[in-house]
Amino acid sequence: MSRESVPVVLIAGFLGSGKTTLLNHLLRRASGTRIGVLVNDFGSINIDAMLIAGQADGTVSLSNGCVCCSVDAEGVESALTGLLRPSAGIDVIVIEASGIAEPRALIRMITGLADPRLRYGGLAYVVDAAALTGLRRRHPEVDRHIEIADLVVINKADLVDDAELAVVGEIVGAVNDTAPTVVTRDAVIDPGLLFDAADRQRAPVTSDGQLTLDALLAQTDDHSDHAHLHGSYQSVEFMSEAPLDPRRLSAFLERPPAGCYRIKGVVAFDVPGHRQKYVVHAVGGFVRAQRQPWSGEPRISNMVVIGAGLDESEVKARLRATVDDGTPDEHGILSITRYLSSV
Repeated sequence: MSRESVPVVLIAGFLGSGKTTLLNHLLRRASGTRIGVLVNDFGSINIDAMLIAGQADGTVSLSNGCVCCSVDAEGVESALTGLLRPSAGIDVIVIEASGIAEPRALIRMITGLADPRLRYGGLAYVVDAAALTGLRRRHPEVDRHIEIADLVVINKADLVDDAELAVVGEIVGAVNDTAPTVVTRDAVIDPGLLFDAADRQRAPVTSDGQLTLDALLAQTDDHSDHAHLHGSYQSVEFMSEAPLDPRRLSAFLERPPAGCYRIKGVVAFDVPGHRQKYVVHAVGGFVRAQRQPWSGEPRISNMVVIGAGLDESEVKARLRATVDDGTPDEHGILSITRYLSSV
């Protein structure tokens, strides 16, 4: 059976916004999910790599500069595929980029990867609530970063009052009115917003009796971050026993509803030659599909839309509109098959 492709999640933001804090939080709350990490910072000393040292086995650092400007696409793909060695069993890859990295270039790199085992997992852009107003004056380009984000994390909310926080929320919403926004303290968000948890139990000890990394973190984590898990998310589910219309589904995946971060699903089409199971993933309009046999499973479509600030009724109405009504569409399936990958 083919293995699902591994999402590559990008974490970006200006220096000091909380990117590394977010990464450390994700690693601490991995709960059996194996996260491969690419970290880098500018200069000869990789400060961010030192900050996360010891928290991720096999952490990879591209220390010769920022991912988006010092390593070409071929080099990045090589580093990423290095994390996909079977022995590692990686479930998700997170790239923590330098604060001066250009997010648009990062997205182009990841979406342009030739390896079908990898797929774009979204850009989470971290902003410092206390510094955003001044940062926009000094660096107007920050708006261009926010507008292409798939998720905006408004961090350090505890450093501003309610009025200031409301202003920051209005700024972000005016620049990007479709991406979900979460407000956090210490960059604490639910990992389930960014990626699925692996169906794997944490092993408490190694063969020589030593604690594993996960077990050690579980012991040392005092769960103090649970009190401010502002970064929760919504999940809207949809099931249809009737087949879906490929062209309408493609339109939904490419232009998701406001507040959507990612979409996943198993889909059935009633199209000659295409009655296999289609596994689909979409983030920010970037779609990936795999074709698999049903293997005795009922031919039922199940879709899940994950985000924050979703209008559940709108999401379900749009999903219902993807159900095939029998209207002939000879070439409609091409709108899905163009996203097929072989893993």
